[in-house]
Amino acid sequence: MIARHNEAILSQFEQYLNQIALSPKTITNYLADLRVFTRWAENEHNANFSLIAVTPDQIRAYRDYLLTEQKRAPSTVNRHLQALRKCCAYITQANLAPRNAAEDIALVTTEKTPPPRILSTQEMEAILAAANNARSFIARRDAAIMHLLLHAGLRVAEVVDLQTGDVAFDYPGVHLAIRDSRGRGGRDIPLQEETCHALKEWLRVRPKTTRYPNLFLSQEGKPISSRTVQRVVSRCAKAAGLGGVTAQLLRRTYAFHLLQQTANLELVRQRLGHQSQKITLQYLNFTKGELERVQTEKTT
Repeated sequence: MIARHNEAILSQFEQYLNQIALSPKTITNYLADLRVFTRWAENEHNANFSLIAVTPDQIRAYRDYLLTEQKRAPSTVNRHLQALRKCCAYITQANLAPRNAAEDIALVTTEKTPPPRILSTQEMEAILAAANNARSFIARRDAAIMHLLLHAGLRVAEVVDLQTGDVAFDYPGVHLAIRDSRGRGGRDIPLQEETCHALKEWLRVRPKTTRYPNLFLSQEGKPISSRTVQRVVSRCAKAAGLGGVTAQLLRRTYAFHLLQQTANLELVRQRLGHQSQKITLQYLNFTKGELERVQTEKTT
């Protein structure tokens, strides 16, 4: 259990994170890491420990504890430190403390990691060919899902939440309306001709007598789950002879190829639904120099 006064601070911090439109997953991870730290601090010091009064020395001690006693990986330790930085920044911004106790705490140095995997055009075509190969009820649904992941960059949760009314066939060009789960507006994504065809093929066989508005349904006529989408991805990738393919990889592949084709970071940001271009660069593991190189190559 965490002391009530610290839970109150974490609750306020959670409200702040929602206000600045961080993703639910990021918020959950921040709060989980902060609760681990708070429990440690209360046990190490005393129940009177307060997040408002946390000191740089306490944060350094926690960093060392994670590294030496818990044997946590540097990336895990840095994730905890980033959560503390964000929380301490909020505490300072809210005038609950005079300074950010975590801002000068050094992150743990890590070995340079290789760039994230991106599927080649040939691999993308192989996956879609495998998805389009069968003509059964489920196969048509799965083909439409794979097209949306690879050609529209949707998140798994967005695929699950899509409704039939979100596909606008009467646009000058077919568009997909993605609603923001946090109620902050959404985004429109134009669809390629192949994707439109896959969607129409699915809608032709989709159960008509169902009380669910979800675009994608199971054979029983019920909404599919996130796990179903992940299984679809794995099944189609294996049929194409590819391993280690996830929905996240498909989304990143979509973003990477879109940036290479357009050299327009703002367009990629909008299509992915990111809050800032900085987040998009981090997502793609691009530096500003690499972005400038892509933009230069596009104009020459």
